[in-house]
Amino acid sequence: MTSSTSIPPTENHLTIEECSTEATMKTNTIGRFFRRYWDIAVTELHTFFTFNPKEWLSAFRRNSKYPILVRGDIDGLVALFIDNMATLLSIIITLQSVLSSDIIYGKIVTGFGLALLWGNLYYVYMARKLAYKEQRDDVCTMPYGINTPGAFAFIFGIIFPVYYNCMSENNGEDQQMCQERAWYIALGSNFITGVVILALCFFGEFIRRNTPGVALLSSLSAIGFTYLGLNLYLSITALPIVSFLPFSIIILGYYGKVKTGPIPVAAIALIIGTALGWATSANTAQDVRDAIKLVKPYPAVFPARGMFQSMNKIGPYLSTTIPTAVSVAIGTIQCVESAKRAGDFYPTREAMFADGVGTIIASLFGSFLGMTGMLFHKCFCQINDEAASYCCI
Repeated sequence: MTSSTSIPPTENHLTIEECSTEATMKTNTIGRFFRRYWDIAVTELHTFFTFNPKEWLSAFRRNSKYPILVRGDIDGLVALFIDNMATLLSIIITLQSVLSSDIIYGKIVTGFGLALLWGNLYYVYMARKLAYKEQRDDVCTMPYGINTPGAFAFIFGIIFPVYYNCMSENNGEDQQMCQERAWYIALGSNFITGVVILALCFFGEFIRRNTPGVALLSSLSAIGFTYLGLNLYLSITALPIVSFLPFSIIILGYYGKVKTGPIPVAAIALIIGTALGWATSANTAQDVRDAIKLVKPYPAVFPARGMFQSMNKIGPYLSTTIPTAVSVAIGTIQCVESAKRAGDFYPTREAMFADGVGTIIASLFGSFLGMTGMLFHKCFCQINDEAASYCCI
């Protein structure tokens, strides 16, 4: 008759009590994690819905320390206008192969203009509040415009596939219907993007506070080199006889601090570049005549009904829509962090709110272009180092 012997616990064998204790510790850790995020969400909601009329109305009070217009605003206006215009022209050229001019100019561009107006006015409102709160005269408005990566993601990930699939199903017989279907589905996807950004705005400040600044700004460098640097520099090198002289003027004026008297640096570069374009036949009279045909009044459209009717078709494209929304939200947090490092402490939640509402406005009025703060706030501070910047208007 054999007697059973118990195996003593070793370093590799935990007792039942130790396993239970370890499981309890993990459960408590997970519980604390979720309770922390729940408390943050409740706090953010409470702050968001707190009625604070004095702060809201401070933007409209007279502030002698914060001038309405300074010389640097003209440089900032030209720089921001050219940047948004260059992005918009790239988008228009890409869309011309699948969408009609009526949709591009009469609907997409019109909706973009309304969303751009909203965002710039709201960002100026935020700047005036900050200037009044801190009694400063050097608050710079964050630049606002098109979310470039998201725009091209929608073009190549939604509009092109929807259009070509529709044309294949209809044997290429109803091109207008396929164009409208692609446009409506892109609008619906953009609307969802805006809603996701609004949902994420409650956690924006928490993410900014608890994420190292270097990590937040790391993707900024990639976007800066790729979209804001290399992409535009390739356009310059494509026509050097026209572009290199204005480019040199910009470098000398903004980075070399060369003074140009009463005329802004950007205005000089724009005038010389235009003159060289005509002198070298890069611009032609026929191009102007073709463009004039498109210059006409385009009334604002409100395609909400068609957009919501197409919501049941955006499922296959959520793999593009949701990541785009998250990237826009992270981009806004990066913009706020960039502004903070330049000395302007904007509320992350409010900036994300402005971007989300701007994106929804764009979709409701015919544009699939997502709207966001832009990643060169410090550059505008350097351009406009004399006083506050209203350059975004």
